[in-house]
Amino acid sequence: MEFTEKILDKCLDAGADSAEVFSLNQKKLSLTVREGRLETIQKSTPGGLAVRFFKDNKTAFAHTTDLSEKSVNEMVRTTKNMAAKTEPDELAVLPDPGQYGRDLDIFDDSRANIPTEAKIAYLVNLEKLAMDYDILIDKSKGAWCSEVLSEIELLNSNGIKSIYKSSHYNVGISVIASKNGNMFPGEGFISARHFSDLLPAEKIVDRYVSRALRLVGGTPVSGGDYEIIFTPYVPYTIMWGLGFALNGENALKGTSFLAGKKGEAFADSKLNVYDDAIKPRGVSSRPADHEGVPSQNNKLVENGVLTGYLYDTRTAARAGEKSTGSAIRDDYNANPEISPSNFYIAPGDDKTDDVIKSCKKGIMVEAVHGWGLNSVNGQYSAGINGILVRNGKMVKPVANVTVAANAEDFFKGIGAVCDDITFYHGFSLPTIMIKKMKVGA
Repeated sequence: MEFTEKILDKCLDAGADSAEVFSLNQKKLSLTVREGRLETIQKSTPGGLAVRFFKDNKTAFAHTTDLSEKSVNEMVRTTKNMAAKTEPDELAVLPDPGQYGRDLDIFDDSRANIPTEAKIAYLVNLEKLAMDYDILIDKSKGAWCSEVLSEIELLNSNGIKSIYKSSHYNVGISVIASKNGNMFPGEGFISARHFSDLLPAEKIVDRYVSRALRLVGGTPVSGGDYEIIFTPYVPYTIMWGLGFALNGENALKGTSFLAGKKGEAFADSKLNVYDDAIKPRGVSSRPADHEGVPSQNNKLVENGVLTGYLYDTRTAARAGEKSTGSAIRDDYNANPEISPSNFYIAPGDDKTDDVIKSCKKGIMVEAVHGWGLNSVNGQYSAGINGILVRNGKMVKPVANVTVAANAEDFFKGIGAVCDDITFYHGFSLPTIMIKKMKVGA
């Protein structure tokens, strides 16, 4: 911290009204195994430092990986000169300190000293378990894992000092099931802050490889109105678009189907949506965002009613609101932008088996191709693979069909929200059923 404090002082000595220093250091390892052999290995220790310089309501941003005094001094001079040439922005301000103090248990370096050979052997075993799962599994596209240990320091001239470590583990598998010349993928990955929170290898295989087998032999079905049951395998098809729609900047620009709808019931009362950056061991949890605003659990939709949007400091000021602690940087060399964290639809009381039994004519969706939910107009459209359900029974696999619905039919048509959520990704949802969507071949 002493080093970043010196850089902050350099900015103030150069005439900044206020300034911010952000430092990120990481250790990364990624491995891929295919057909029982190591295919790729990447080790890196990326890191760098960035400065935001504020003067006369003008802002400039610069970054560097060269931490020599000469380089840092040049970066400060460059940032000062850049700030003098930018347009004034009275809303471009830095936040004040807040209360942090939460131990979110997001750092696990227990695997740091495990030999790389042992990690490769883990992946070889994972792939073998997948290939031995069933006779129809005849091709591997690989098994992979990644480990990232990060240390973040953020200081600003208002007194913010946010320093924390985090870890991130990913494990994935991809195989192909074949029958009669047709191929059906079984693939996916799970993430966790602690490696021990990942599923055992056998359960990872069962989670994703079994899906390929369920979809083997899938064919199109006749078009028309169907009940559509989205499983937890496909969170991004809904949550990605919903996250953009709940972005406060998009709402202010009018590029969100939820713009201007705060306080309105836009969805069925079964829908509750959270963005929880303080979930213990959460995949995207953190004590503070990348502006130093303390993280929090934001309830964005309550019983179908829009209760708020996600904000960073500047966008919150424009909207007359407070930051929700949602400013995130993709890397040290990027400005903070509004982003969800542990973003999910809250589980309900419905049971998946009961939803299937009550379904007269529907499809359980297990794989999606295409964008899904459009954040601008709220319409849903995508290609899907899944299981046809008739009169409460799963009948046959379905493939190569499209589903679509307008925003009102989709959100007001939520007929069930189940209790089977898992939190293996930054975006999560339980099984949900939409009463009516158009299906076309």
